[in-house]
Amino acid sequence: MKNILVIDDNEMVLSVLSERLRTSSKDWMVLTAENGKEAVRIMESVPVDLVLTDLQMPVMDGYQFLEYARVNHPFIPIIAMTANYSAEAECRLQSLGITQVMEKPFSMKKLTAKIADNLHDLVHT
Repeated sequence: MKNILVIDDNEMVLSVLSERLRTSSKDWMVLTAENGKEAVRIMESVPVDLVLTDLQMPVMDGYQFLEYARVNHPFIPIIAMTANYSAEAECRLQSLGITQVMEKPFSMKKLTAKIADNLHDLVHT
């Protein structure tokens, strides 16, 4: 069973994403957090295989979380989600080593395929 951590401050988005991911594969356990600070607590107590994070959140935003994750969990694949993708955001994400971005709104089919590819790559590296 692979643990996927989904981070988003929008309760409805978090609920829909986690439910759709749970039903898309019996091999995935979905953990949720409403901000980066909550996500850090989860990652310190539970093994996480992949992270899907929003960028704009209160308390600890996605960029601050990504800085933490890259230092403390450098080998965990991370997919960033944003409704405001810009050249500045792309540059900032690349400086953090994040190359996988899903622009909101996105297709659940594309997202689940991207997650499956990342988790498959983990098993075969």
